[in-house]
Amino acid sequence: MKTDAGTDRIVPIHSKIRPLVDKKYKEAESLESDYLFNYLESTRGRGNISLTYERYKKCFERIKETLKLNAEHRPHDGRKHFVTLAKKYGVDEYAIKYIVGHSISDMTEKVYTKREFNWLKNEMEKIK
Repeated sequence: MKTDAGTDRIVPIHSKIRPLVDKKYKEAESLESDYLFNYLESTRGRGNISLTYERYKKCFERIKETLKLNAEHRPHDGRKHFVTLAKKYGVDEYAIKYIVGHSISDMTEKVYTKREFNWLKNEMEKIK
């Protein structure tokens, strides 16, 4: 269900959330899963732990209820918030598009510009 721009890319992890990602990575390793996020509720042993869209939706709704969050929250709110913060802190437009997996239509940027990972990482760290 992903577009070509949204798959097979390496994106930087902001230093402020790195510990959370490391924790999930270690959990995935212990489960021998290829995926960072897995579905562990009501799976006995090593059953099907794939985090499908339906399972994600179920968990998302439960978290909203438990934390008494605004019922209008949607799963893409995090992406909107990231892009808003990235723009606020002056992250390069192409870095934003690459990180969130949007296609880049500018021919010069898409075809002829080689971006180093450290450049992306530095752009991400602009967000405070």
